[in-house]
Amino acid sequence: MTSTLLTLSGTVGIRERIAIPPGAVATVKVVDSDGEVLAATAIPADGVPVDWTLTVDAAMVPDRSRLLIWAALRTEAGWWGTLDLVPVGEVNEILLSRVPD
Repeated sequence: MTSTLLTLSGTVGIRERIAIPPGAVATVKVVDSDGEVLAATAIPADGVPVDWTLTVDAAMVPDRSRLLIWAALRTEAGWWGTLDLVPVGEVNEILLSRVPD
């Protein structure tokens, strides 16, 4: 039996207009409404927005409307993240907020 894969993609960006320092890393996770991580990636971020793509086994996703995204951008200058989980949509442009130290 062959499983079908569900491909999700989008971008991660930040509100501030600043240069991203070298060595920044964007992390994106797709979770279900129970908080189980179904897929994750870490991507070097030379600038924003950062494009991402994840695949999930469709058998693990009986209801796509229950999928959520968590994302973060970590740099030497600080980090940004999703303050709340973001529902998966047709277009996944995730805008991160600065997280205080």
